Amino acid sequence: MTNIFTLRAGDLVEYAGQPCRVIRMTESAAVVAVVRKPRTITPRPKLERISAQSEIPIFNR
Repeated sequence: MTNIFTLRAGDLVEYAGQPCRVIRMTESAAVVAVVRKPRTITPRPKLERISAQSEIPIFNR
């Protein structure tokens, strides 16, 4: 069971249908690392900005 709390940096959340790590927080936004599909070169996570008050499931603190 997941609970909804205020997001913090380092949280593991579900975003875009996959588990993603919260990189940093500001008063207005959270930066979430979304893993891209594998490429021929080293994959880099895509950074998404979401609302700091987003009601999304938090898997791990």
